[in-house]
Amino acid sequence: MKWHRFCALALLSLSLIILSAGYLPMLAQQNATIQSDLPTRLMPSVLSDSPQVLLPDWQRISFGSMPPIQNNGFSIIEGNTRTWSAGQTPDRYLTLLDIQSPLRPDLLNLDNIGKSSDFKTIPMTSFPLLGQQTIKHLVDIVPSLGQFSMRQVPPIAALLSQKGSLSENTTPLSTLLIQNPNLGELKLNQIDLSEYAIADIPNIESVQLGQFSGWQDTLIADVPNLNTLPLGSFPVPLTELGNAVARIDFIWSKAEQKRLRTISGSDVAGFSVPCQGQECPHIELDDLENSGRNHRGEFEGRSWISGKYQQVEGGWGCLKGVNGGKEPTGRLPFGSFAKVVVMEPDEKTDTVDTALFFRFKTFCGATPYFIGPVPFLTYRVNAPIFIGILDKQLQRTVSVPQANSSGSAFASPNEEALSQTEFAADEPCPTAASSPAGVNVAALKNAIAFLESSGQSDTIGPFVCADRGRNCGRALGKYQDMSYNPYAAQAIANKPGGQEWLSKLNTGANVTPHELFQFYPPADQEAAVKAALLDKITLTSTEIDPTTGLPFSGDRLIERVAQKHFGGDGSIVDGGATDAFGRLSLKSYGLDVLQRYKENSSLCRL
Repeated sequence: MKWHRFCALALLSLSLIILSAGYLPMLAQQNATIQSDLPTRLMPSVLSDSPQVLLPDWQRISFGSMPPIQNNGFSIIEGNTRTWSAGQTPDRYLTLLDIQSPLRPDLLNLDNIGKSSDFKTIPMTSFPLLGQQTIKHLVDIVPSLGQFSMRQVPPIAALLSQKGSLSENTTPLSTLLIQNPNLGELKLNQIDLSEYAIADIPNIESVQLGQFSGWQDTLIADVPNLNTLPLGSFPVPLTELGNAVARIDFIWSKAEQKRLRTISGSDVAGFSVPCQGQECPHIELDDLENSGRNHRGEFEGRSWISGKYQQVEGGWGCLKGVNGGKEPTGRLPFGSFAKVVVMEPDEKTDTVDTALFFRFKTFCGATPYFIGPVPFLTYRVNAPIFIGILDKQLQRTVSVPQANSSGSAFASPNEEALSQTEFAADEPCPTAASSPAGVNVAALKNAIAFLESSGQSDTIGPFVCADRGRNCGRALGKYQDMSYNPYAAQAIANKPGGQEWLSKLNTGANVTPHELFQFYPPADQEAAVKAALLDKITLTSTEIDPTTGLPFSGDRLIERVAQKHFGGDGSIVDGGATDAFGRLSLKSYGLDVLQRYKENSSLCRL
């Protein structure tokens, strides 16, 4: 009897041990929660036994519903002061241009944004951008507006009456402006617009934001309903990039002072910036439990350093020097929309909070990501955390909003529209036969694009003159081709109205990204730079390198071709001439391109 009782107790104990072994990890996983005031969703799991990962639900998050920024601040951008105050949501300090690259708000119109809005009840003063337009520009961009008489458009009638024109005039506006061109230069905000509604301008709701003059400087909050539009409903829907997920293994505080294997940094310094010689609070990562050896990622055992304590290089172009050229270390798991930063790891509670940091942009550059912090997600030890990808080249597709008969806010873009708004994909590894002088042209293009525009096809540079004033124009697109570049000029001139647009460029007139995509779309940019680089490679490989007395080849060939792209074919070899911002010389530009070329081409073996 005692023997049976002993066996029963032993069997019960063994069962409890087995159950505990299975239960405790489950309990740990349940306790490894993520806290957030933001709506979240579950990320689809690649593996059936992987823990579920919570991500922000961008279809339920808008700029106006995001958490408020925690600090006050200001920055002087090209002579203009940009400010933000603690308690403000991002729509109060970000402009349309700041979010143009990741979300493309310029492709939206008022009808897309507020599908159920009654524009007869929305005051015109809630859309200051409309008041900044001249009558002529409105006639140019608003469908059929020129066919209306002034008395059919109350605010225009009031404006013209104030200037002495009769409000009873039944002449179509287009004819009236031909007869009186000076009237076309009047702006709507020259009168009190508080008594008018947006609908008092017929068809204004169908005009894309990018067609309004001065749209770039408009705050998100100053476009009716835009601050309530879900971030997942923009023309480029906000979403995660990649699917890499890690587990937070340990949380370490300020006592840590040396971490070399990291996954944090910036899109300028790279995402493996070490931390040493300072306080290095961080989270240490591991692979997901039960995912198996075959599924382990490259993040295992690496650290994500706190951006509250470590600053890294950031920004590009004319705004690179803002905030001393520094930003908190972190990652871009949701693309260039915002930077995710680990803030204060707490060993006592085994928790760590993260925050978002934003940046400001102009057509000649972007500041570092330093506008923040905006509270994001809080994690506990053992929680899965979304990492994203290391590949900076991944881009999302632009969906051009169009009206359709079904009433949907967005229609599938047609082939022509897509070709003008979709970023070019990376080229495949070349073969030896297709590589002139052994140069990997695709890698060279990527290196130049990274330095010139961070790979953004809608970048427009300042007006400059070269060759002692013989050539003047603007740098355009992903590779910043000068508008007087023969290949770029030919591609532009082949478009209807292209020659007139070239004349505007080469005389210093301001142009918009909308025009850039119309006259010099990404496909043309790719073709033009490839043809130009092939010519430069062929010619330069026959020229003598003054430092060796031999024809340019190898690394020196890459350097010299890059110098020619930067300063022209007649530029001095290894010269000290700089760009308009004084940030790069011919010599340093060639070396920078060479370094990034080697990083890109190391993925291919000719």
